Amino acid sequence: MKARLHNILLYYFNEIIINTVDTLQSGLINSTYKAETSQGTFIIQKINQEVFPNIGELLNNKIKVVNYLNAHHFSTIQFLKTKADTFYVDTEDGIWQISGYISSCVQHKIDSPKMASQLGGYLARFHSALTDFPVSELEITIPDFHNTEKRYSDLLASSASALEERRLNAHREMEYITENFESIHTIAEAIHKDIIPQRVVHNDTKVGNFLFSTAGELLTIIDFDTVMPGSVLHDIGDALRTGASTAPEDEQDLTKVGFNAAIYDAFIMAYVKEGQSFLTPEELNAIHFSLPLILLEQACRFLEDYLRNDIYYDVRYDTHNLVRTRTQLHLFKHVKHYLNKQFNIL
Repeated sequence: MKARLHNILLYYFNEIIINTVDTLQSGLINSTYKAETSQGTFIIQKINQEVFPNIGELLNNKIKVVNYLNAHHFSTIQFLKTKADTFYVDTEDGIWQISGYISSCVQHKIDSPKMASQLGGYLARFHSALTDFPVSELEITIPDFHNTEKRYSDLLASSASALEERRLNAHREMEYITENFESIHTIAEAIHKDIIPQRVVHNDTKVGNFLFSTAGELLTIIDFDTVMPGSVLHDIGDALRTGASTAPEDEQDLTKVGFNAAIYDAFIMAYVKEGQSFLTPEELNAIHFSLPLILLEQACRFLEDYLRNDIYYDVRYDTHNLVRTRTQLHLFKHVKHYLNKQFNIL
């Protein structure tokens, strides 16, 4: 691996010596390495073209957005330029990018309201920094990625063609989704019709994609592979889907799956405080639909995959996607109860 990475580095430097290489495990899709060299410490990443077949569009999006942020004094990762003046290397071995290493820690759970407040405020500033970026310059790298209406329609189609055993196993979950879809349909439709505006959004805002200092201060957001036009509501909901849950998304014991209202409130309050200067009235009015919207959408995706015999998500056992569906719906119930009680919605 050292020799392989050295060959990639030579596209960037005339001479360079690798001292150490560490394989980073936080990114599960791309192959990512930390290399300490005679020229500095770098993150070297090979992009998985099976997961991201539209590689040209992906590179266009992430390079433009990252360069724009840095040029407008919003500090984030910085991609190195090759000797050929490109921000990536296309080899027989695949597509590679190199960025400067940021000394940091990765967290995988929002463990306090203080941390939630940091994340909410930072995400709003991230969105604000991109408000003047021309959305038309970005490509849709994953069509219908957050098209909730289509996700629901695809679920209904998969149910109609599913194996009888799986369809029976998923009967209660299908029934619950069908009963509750109308509660988020208006917001999903408003996004689809651009009543809620399309902005430049990250689309993968789990806490593991934020870097923190050893003192717990949030430094930056990383992993721009899914950046494209979308709604801020999806970024907010995605951050809270795991962040405000008391259990992993595949917890089999539903008594352990709860909703941390303190985390939720701190995140939303910080986001709105920072974001009210650029958010439209439609976005502000819909802000509390962010989490239930993404929970029901993700439940549709997990259940559709279960009914299609697990062709998309990795599974460790036969009912893994069904279990994932149940955790999303159980959390949705908690969130629905809380939002109805606090804000009289859902």
